[in-house]
Amino acid sequence: MSGPAKPYLTVDDLPLKGKTVLLRVDINAPIVEGRVAGKDRIQAAAATVDQLASKGARVVILAHQGRKGDADFTSLREHATILDEFTKCDVSFVEDVAGQLAIASIKALPTGKALMLENVRGLPDETRKGNSADHAQVGFVKSLAGVADYFVNDAFSAAHRSQASLVGFTELMPSAAGLTMDRELTALAKAVDAPEPPAVYFLGGSKPEDSINVMKANFSKGTLDVALLGGLVANLFLYARGHELGKPSMELLQKKGILELLPQAEELLEAYDSQIITPDDVTLKDGHGNPKTIWVDDLPENYPILDIGPESIATYVDEIKAAGSLMMNGPAGLYEEKPYDNGTRAILKAFADSDAFSLLGGGHTITAIGEFGLDHKDFGYVSLAGGALMAYLTGEALPAVEALKQNKTRFGAKLN
Repeated sequence: MSGPAKPYLTVDDLPLKGKTVLLRVDINAPIVEGRVAGKDRIQAAAATVDQLASKGARVVILAHQGRKGDADFTSLREHATILDEFTKCDVSFVEDVAGQLAIASIKALPTGKALMLENVRGLPDETRKGNSADHAQVGFVKSLAGVADYFVNDAFSAAHRSQASLVGFTELMPSAAGLTMDRELTALAKAVDAPEPPAVYFLGGSKPEDSINVMKANFSKGTLDVALLGGLVANLFLYARGHELGKPSMELLQKKGILELLPQAEELLEAYDSQIITPDDVTLKDGHGNPKTIWVDDLPENYPILDIGPESIATYVDEIKAAGSLMMNGPAGLYEEKPYDNGTRAILKAFADSDAFSLLGGGHTITAIGEFGLDHKDFGYVSLAGGALMAYLTGEALPAVEALKQNKTRFGAKLN
């Protein structure tokens, strides 16, 4: 039985046999000493490449790496080699985006094969400001659209950007969401838009502004029931609740500009105090480099707070066990160093053990999953997105997704 109709087309809606498909992916990766150091996004993109190729399409891949002028701005030649290793079809590389070499290579591409074009951010038109109609008039967009039948956007991680290769093609041809894009949006709808109550978020990490914006958006919509706080956001909210933290922790909040968020934290506590849970105890590193756990009522201590304490872990795990849906956006403490990984480890294990649908995101969260020997399959969905995920969680419209929705209105009926 099929589910409810989606507001955008998917690959399954396109008659692909013998067609040429422009596939936009996000395989932007860390570059260390000139080499690609992270392959997660490339491996994720391989699934959509294989799906298109297996249906008899010619797959033309558009992607970016870094920005002009930055150290990680480089060719996609190595990315293409890595992608070829992950795919069942052959992936070749063309050192061109939309010039004569690229166009000739696309026209010569056999069905069931793929080629990757050069870094699209090498073109100045890619990053110029504009909406989808503006970007549809860009030269390289019109050139590539002239030799293709469909556009598939699988670059959810870049969906918060209105850039030519992300939104321009949707004005010119039938366009669909790729596997990664569709999975991300389906998971977000399940965990954020219509969560099974009670919806419990664990908000941690080192970016309290993101967590504050997530709470504002989702408390106000009534889609968030309980926020469990860890990391620096927990320290900020403890301070907002009147707990003196001690010199090292206060200096860190000051140095990172986090104390400027204090009025927003106080406003959230005034409106949603009973729904925001901060630690009852914390673990410090004492002057001898040893862990020391104390109740927050016994603060301040002149040692840095590096994790939530065991009583808080127990409380948080109980909330997670009772949840109908779950979301996590950062670690509970300094998970890279034992024993200050206890909070993050326990939270992740509770998420993995829960029968509730769980959505996890954030670079440190993903790293911790690997460090603790957990598998992405242990959770409902692990997002590889960064800015796009945060934009969605805070209620912002994603230009690339909106463009796909408008495209379905424009072209969907013609495919039936």
